[in-house]
Amino acid sequence: MTKEELQKALQEVEEQRNQLKEELNKLEGTDETAGDGVVTMATVAKKALHDAVASGNLKNILDKVSSSIDFAKTAVTSFSQIVEKAQAKMDGKIEEITIQGGMTVMSNMWMPMVLGLIQTQEFQHIMANMLVKIIKDA
Repeated sequence: MTKEELQKALQEVEEQRNQLKEELNKLEGTDETAGDGVVTMATVAKKALHDAVASGNLKNILDKVSSSIDFAKTAVTSFSQIVEKAQAKMDGKIEEITIQGGMTVMSNMWMPMVLGLIQTQEFQHIMANMLVKIIKDA
């Protein structure tokens, strides 16, 4: 083969290579860059996942989600119990709860109860911790 024939054959191979690359890119996703340094969306996603796992960020995010789900479950369960008690009271099934000193809890006692809760050391520490967390995250 002559030099010209080899160059022509090489050019045809290059054209086929480029066509195959384009077809492959279509199958893998959209290109972020063109040319020989083709980066697909799948490649970007894999790198981002690798970085998130390696740095521990993914674990931290999943821990926060898990914690939030636990809090949400507790809140939903509590609201469900409140609704159940309200339904029982509407049906005339009144359950009386007594507090220290044997007094029955009345519907007009919610404010003194909340004020009593706010005055406890435990509640104040919890609220202080929440406030610090909110300020730090901001």
